[in-house]
Amino acid sequence: MLKQWSLSIALVVALFTSSACRADEIAIQQDANGVSYVTGGIGSEEVEALESFKKQFNLYFLFSEGKIGRLVDDVNISILDAKKQTVFSLEHAAPRLLLSLPTGRYTVIASYQGNSQRYTLNANAKKHQRVILNWKNTTLDEDSREENRQDDVTPDEIKNDTRAAVDSAS
Repeated sequence: MLKQWSLSIALVVALFTSSACRADEIAIQQDANGVSYVTGGIGSEEVEALESFKKQFNLYFLFSEGKIGRLVDDVNISILDAKKQTVFSLEHAAPRLLLSLPTGRYTVIASYQGNSQRYTLNANAKKHQRVILNWKNTTLDEDSREENRQDDVTPDEIKNDTRAAVDSAS
C-alpha cells in the first residue's frame, strides 16, 4: 500500500513539474527576419505565461477550427508587407501567437492541415489588435468535440476581434 501511494505521489509531482517547465519555456524568440514573437497557449499554464507578454506586442493571433472554435496548433504562417516581401514567417505555430509589426498594411497567409487562407490587416504599432483565423470545415466530426469545449475561444477572447475564416472545401 505504501509503495502504491509513493508511486502515485511521484506521478503527480512529475506531471506538475513537466507542466511548470513547459510554461517556463515560453520566451520571446525571433524569426529569420528579426521579428520578435511568442507562441504557445496549449494548457492553462501556457496561456497564463503568454498573458505576461501581451503588452509587449501589437498583434495577437488565435488559430481555431470548426463552428465551436476549437483551438489548433501546427499552423504555418507568413506575413507579407505591401511590397509582397515576407516580413514574418513561422512553421508549427501554437494556437496563440503574439508579435509586433510596424504600422502598415499586411497580408497574412496561414495554413493548417493543408488548407490555406489569406487575410489582409492594417497593423498599428501603437494599438493592440487581435486576429482570429478559423478553419470552418474540418475533416473530423465537430459533434465529437463537444467534450473539448474547455479549449474553445471564450466570449471575452472574441469581443471586438478582427476575424477571418476559410472553408476547407475551397
